[in-house]
Order: sequence, then C-alpha cells, then structure tokens
Amino acid sequence: MEENNYKYDVAFSFLAQDEDLATQINDLLQDRLQTFLYSRRQGELAGTDGEKTFNRVFSSEARIVFVLYRKEWGSTPWTRIEETAIRNRAFEEGYDFVIFAPLEKPPSVPQYLPKNRLWVGLERWGIEGAASVIESRVQEAGGTPSEESVEDYAKRLAKKIKAEEDIKRFLHSDKGVKRANQELSKLFSELKQTADTISADDSAIKLHCEHNQNRCVIFSEGFTLFLHWSQSFSNTLESSGLYVSLYEGRMPLDGSFFPPRKPRLLQEIEFNFWLTTTEQVLWESLSRGKASYSSEKLGKFVLSLLLDQVEKKKKGEREF
Repeated sequence: MEENNYKYDVAFSFLAQDEDLATQINDLLQDRLQTFLYSRRQGELAGTDGEKTFNRVFSSEARIVFVLYRKEWGSTPWTRIEETAIRNRAFEEGYDFVIFAPLEKPPSVPQYLPKNRLWVGLERWGIEGAASVIESRVQEAGGTPSEESVEDYAKRLAKKIKAEEDIKRFLHSDKGVKRANQELSKLFSELKQTADTISADDSAIKLHCEHNQNRCVIFSEGFTLFLHWSQSFSNTLESSGLYVSLYEGRMPLDGSFFPPRKPRLLQEIEFNFWLTTTEQVLWESLSRGKASYSSEKLGKFVLSLLLDQVEKKKKGEREF
C-alpha cells in the first residue's frame, strides 16, 4: 500500500480491561497522529459491519498497529478479528508494522512473533515512552507527525486536568461511595464463589469463606486471609481503604480473638478504590509501587497470597 493511502497512523488493539491504558497513550498522540481507538471512533463505526471494518483497519488502513498484550488477547471476538488481520498482513509484509506491549509478569508475546522483534516494556518506560516509540515507528514507516502547537498542548493538558478533577469529585460524593460499596460486594461474592469452587468435594484444598458488608475472611490449613473495608465517612471515600491481611492462625469475621491465641500477622497491603476516566474500576496499592488491579485481578492476587502459604505448609509436611 502506498504511504499516502493510510487512513490512520496507528491503530490500537487491546482487551476491554485495558481500554483506559490505551486511551491514555492515544491521548498523547492524537494531536500529532491520526489514531484509531474504537471507543473514540464509534460515530464512524455506527451502522457498519464491525467485522469488515476492523479487519480493514488492522490489515491495510493503519500504518502501525500497537497491541496491549495479555495471554487472552486473540481469544475474544474482536481481538480475534484483529489478530487474524495482523497475521494475514504479516504474511505479506512481515511484522515491522506491529508493536507488542506485554502487560503481564513475566512478560510474554505470541509465540509466532519472530524472535528478533523487540517489544515495549510499559512498566519500565511508561505511557510517555510508549507514545515516543509509536511516533518513531510511524516516522520510520513513512508517516509525518504534525507538530503540536502550544495551544494544542494547553488544550490537551486542560482536558487531562479536568478529567482527573471530575474523577476526584465523583469519588468524594455519595455516588462514589455507592459505587465503591457495590464493587466491594461484587469482590466479596466472587471470592466466596471461587473459594467454594476450589473446595470441591474431591479437592485436596479446602477454603472456608464468609463475608459481611465490610469484611471477608478465607481460612485454610491454619492461615487466614482477612479483607477489611475501612470507610471513615458516609459521603466521601476520603480516608477509606481496603486492608488485605494474611495471618498465621484463625481470625474470625468480626476481627476479634482470644489471647493467648492471637494470630500472627504475616503480611498486610492497603488498597485504595479508584475510577479511571473510562470508568474502569481499579484498586491501587501504594505499597506495591502503585500497582493497580481490577476487581477480578485483585481477587486472584489475594487468593494467591493464601494459597502460597498453604503450598509451603503442604510441601513442608511432605518433606518431613
């Protein structure tokens, strides 16, 4: 395809849970490049055959494709279409047009990607670094980014500041408190369901889980995972947090214990409720380098803390 026929300089491919991250990178580029982010192009896509449109964008209309990669990418309906278009295009052109940014630890990329292909480490370089890589690759591929004027920069900065202020106002409101409590209830219910599934009749691992509105406890093999939602005010999330504690010993749901059988605290992590500009729920932990988790990912993470202890105990018993 001739370079002047490209409709977009870069098209983003990602799972729904990474839309906010894609949006942040897109917003750093959209004043200098022609970008394709489906949530920003819904007006153009309305009334079209989505499969044909997405196939066309990723197979021929985008000069560069940027993929926010997780192992599930390519298995959902839309990313499957995008992956097929990318691989078909690569069969003719090679993979120089596509950039993968792994989001999981340890980082990984599709096995079919040539071993000499470099990928972007977002954890190290951040969204600004990713935007710089995309802009450089667009230029290498014959694109010409437009220079951002001072006025455009000021507009972009003002938009970012306003979006952040809107989120803060929401979180410091009755609606924000309600949203946080709804997500907490969802998290506790999913933990209970997962614990029950793990503790099937023929399972060697038994997890006892119970919860109320503000607390959830999961007990197994002499260890307790204790989640406590602390909310200081009824109409704001200021000074609120979700405390995840791991104990050796039994900790009841009400948090009480009878001396001298006080459980021994092994680990405690505080998470703050946050909402992104695309209304994606995140639980942020400052103690883990400001790591962020969706509710689903947080549930898996905290359960792994308990299961790691159970595994160590079982391994010790086998060795003994």
